[in-house]
Amino acid sequence: MKSFKVIIFLVLMMGMLIAQDGSIIPAQRSAIASLATQNGFTQLSLNNYLQVNYNSNLQNLSKENAVLVIQAFQSDNKPTPSLMMTSSPVKTPVSPPQKKVVKKAAPLKASILEAGMAKRFYLVDGNIINGTILNISDGICDIETPDGTLRIPKDDILEETAKITKKDDTRYVGPVLKDSMQEIVIRSKYGDVVINKKDIKDMDRFHGGKRVAWAEEKKTFYQGEAVLTDIFMDPTAFPLPPHTFYISGLSLGYGFTDRFMLRTKFGSNFSGDLNLQAHWRFYHRPTAAKESAAAVGMSLHRSYPFQNLVARYSQFLEVSPGVTLNDREDLIADDVLNDPENARGVYAEIYFVQSYRRTMESGRGKVGAHFGARTNSFPMLKNDLLRSDSVNYKWMDTGEFAIPFRLFAGFEYDLSKNMKFLAEVWADNGNKYRTFSESWDDYFGDDTRFVLDGTGGNYSMLDFDFGFLYAVNESFRLGIHFQQPYLVFYWELYEL
Repeated sequence: MKSFKVIIFLVLMMGMLIAQDGSIIPAQRSAIASLATQNGFTQLSLNNYLQVNYNSNLQNLSKENAVLVIQAFQSDNKPTPSLMMTSSPVKTPVSPPQKKVVKKAAPLKASILEAGMAKRFYLVDGNIINGTILNISDGICDIETPDGTLRIPKDDILEETAKITKKDDTRYVGPVLKDSMQEIVIRSKYGDVVINKKDIKDMDRFHGGKRVAWAEEKKTFYQGEAVLTDIFMDPTAFPLPPHTFYISGLSLGYGFTDRFMLRTKFGSNFSGDLNLQAHWRFYHRPTAAKESAAAVGMSLHRSYPFQNLVARYSQFLEVSPGVTLNDREDLIADDVLNDPENARGVYAEIYFVQSYRRTMESGRGKVGAHFGARTNSFPMLKNDLLRSDSVNYKWMDTGEFAIPFRLFAGFEYDLSKNMKFLAEVWADNGNKYRTFSESWDDYFGDDTRFVLDGTGGNYSMLDFDFGFLYAVNESFRLGIHFQQPYLVFYWELYEL
């Protein structure tokens, strides 16, 4: 019995010694764990809570702090895991991320190369050339460029593919075979497809597998937006694109095919003179850098006012020896006509025009020249127009007045993608210079509105004009120049 009491005494003494060192006792540890579990803590969140607030975990908590923790869990404002989460988290060292090494893919080499391919070629060393493949031999492509013929290994040429969506939502994907100002040719799985660039709604290209977005591709400037069918009041050899309608200040027209179009002067139609002008391009030779064409045209009027002819060629009409109708301000066309009230009839004009356009050496835009000649049926009508009771009126038919003619040469130059400079020089024995106010009154103020047919003006056989044409967008253009009709507007609509 005495020995048992000694053992109890020793145990109590050891507990007191342990308690005196300040460490948490098992009963406190058990009580804290139980209270924490009741309040929604996990072992991890409890240790985080103790670490933040007491700088210790549960195992190494001091006896005094253990008392404080127990009191906190038994108070009305008990700690919760949510409160613990608002405290600053314990920072633990994080290993620096390992840098991921990405192996760069090799650019794709061209899989299709054929003699006759004409486009822009992208090379592995960053060079870009425009040219046409003449032939391929022993893995070497002979490519004709503006700078000479280059010999380029096939393996140095990158693959160029295109994904094209047309305005009718047709879509084609394949390698690019040809690329010109007007069209692009790609090889699809089912055959070669020729696509007019005007028909493209969206296009992405891939050079060596690298995508070039359509927004960036459109920045490439090949030519001005305004493709001319006329320079001022004279035609070029280039007709409207197929299924295209236009209206201007003097006429309207429609392109039936890529070679044939019809026009009419709508103002004359309103005044009873129905008329049509046919334009036929019978020759066309386009290449990658230049384009040439030739066309003929004829306009036919069913009820043309002969007063207009007399006024236009008043310098031909001698009303007294050495004096022409153009010199007499007191006479008008009706005064010399045989039957002014019924002075209408069939009248025709014909013309021929040759046009050239080429890409400028810089690649930014085009320059073009147009040469033409025109005449009309006036010689077959003039002898029946004059009053029969006068022997003083007669047409002069020698020298420059032998036959009505107009010879013209036009010039166009792309100043920017939207702005053209235009100029023209001509020899016309029916030409008269008229001021802006005279042209304005003639166009809006007389009985034949929207028609330039006034009798005024000073005869000037040799003359010239120049001006500017601005493409507001791909459909609408505005222009200004310094001879009749001075102001120009042109509205073009596709796919009617």
